[in-house]
Order: sequence, then C-alpha cells, then structure tokens
Amino acid sequence: MITLIRNELQKLKGSLALLVAVAAPALPGLLVMLGLVSKDSPANWSDSYKLALPLWALFLGPMVIAAFTALTGQIEHRGRGWDHILALPVPRWRIFVAKIVVTYGALVVMTALVIAGAGLGTLAGGAMGGGVPVETFPWEKLLKTSLLVMAAMTTLVAIQIWVSLRFVSFVVPLVTGIGGALVGLSVLITGTQKAEWFPWVLPFNAIVSPDPYPFAMTGLFCGLAIIGIMVPHLSRHQFR
Repeated sequence: MITLIRNELQKLKGSLALLVAVAAPALPGLLVMLGLVSKDSPANWSDSYKLALPLWALFLGPMVIAAFTALTGQIEHRGRGWDHILALPVPRWRIFVAKIVVTYGALVVMTALVIAGAGLGTLAGGAMGGGVPVETFPWEKLLKTSLLVMAAMTTLVAIQIWVSLRFVSFVVPLVTGIGGALVGLSVLITGTQKAEWFPWVLPFNAIVSPDPYPFAMTGLFCGLAIIGIMVPHLSRHQFR
C-alpha cells in the first residue's frame, strides 16, 4: 500500500493538479490582506478567519476539490493509463484506496495552507493597514474548526473521487463540483434550511452552526459509506 501511495504522489509531480492544490488555498489569505490594507483599526484573527474559512468551506474548497479530482482522474484516463495500473500484481481495491488516501491527504494539506495563508494575509494586511493583531493566535479553535470542516467535506470528496474515476470525460466531475458549489451558494443567499444537509453545504454548516458536530459527523460517516460502496464498484468496473 505504501508503494501505491508513493506512486500516486509521484504522478502529481509537475501536474496541473498539484499547482491547483498549492495555489488555490492562498486566495482566502489574499482577500483577507486586501480587506485589511484600507482599515484604520488593528487586524484581529477572529475577523480574518470568519472570512477565510467560510469562503473555503462553501465555495472555494469544493471547486478546488472538483478540479483536483478531475485532473488526477485524467492522469489514468489519458493514454490508456488504466491498462498499466490495473495490470499490477496487487488487488484492485488497494489501487483505489491509495488514490482515496492521496486525495484526502491533499485536502488536509490544502486546509492547512488556507489557515497559514489567512494568517500571513492578516499579518501583511495589518502591517500595511491599521496594525497587526495583538491577541493570541487561536490555535486550538482553528484546529477544532479545521477538523470539523474536513470531516464534513468527506462526503463531497468521496462523490468527486467516484465521479472522476468512473467517467472518462473531464467535464462530468467538474460539472458535479460546480453544480454542488452553486447549490451551496444559493442556500447561503436565500437563507433556506431545506438543503442544510446537502453534501456541499455540510462544511459551511460545520463552521457557522451553534452545534457543528451533527453536520461534521454526517459528512464523515456518509462519506465513509460512499467509499465502502465505491471501492468494490470501481474494482469490478471495466475501464476502457
């Protein structure tokens, strides 16, 4: 399994998927910095992360995950890559589990980059504006929130992985991700509670809800259930 994971990581080197995973999480931090430059009052960590984390959870994160999974799926779909990888003398299910592990690992890294980028954006924007934050950096709160968001994202990540590996077309996983993100935005704009359990809305609710745990646990366990169905299905599928 370690060898398969290492091979998956090797495929990402120099790929557009890696560029997306590294560059996109910097955008919330950039927006935080731009918002602080014109302020006269000192920056504070709470306001910065109230902007950065919901933006990541509701829109930017799902869009980046859609692009990342679509691009990594195309690595195998192009040039009959499945013919080679499925001919390896290992059980098929291990190949797909390795891909899932790498994708979720990328989610962890991207979330950490969002936290770091927003922190740097706060310091830079505060230095150019009304001053840097004077309060203690909220490590524990950010760690807790990040874990809840990543747990809530499990379902949408599992769906994106499945779609990107199952369908040859690059468009299908991209449309899935865009559609899900747009539903999430419509929920935010209209304020409706009828779609609060929609997979693309769960991460946002895990941040803003007074009780985030039901949303995080729903995303986590539904995602694990989807993975439990996805791996056997893909293992039996005949890729062309």
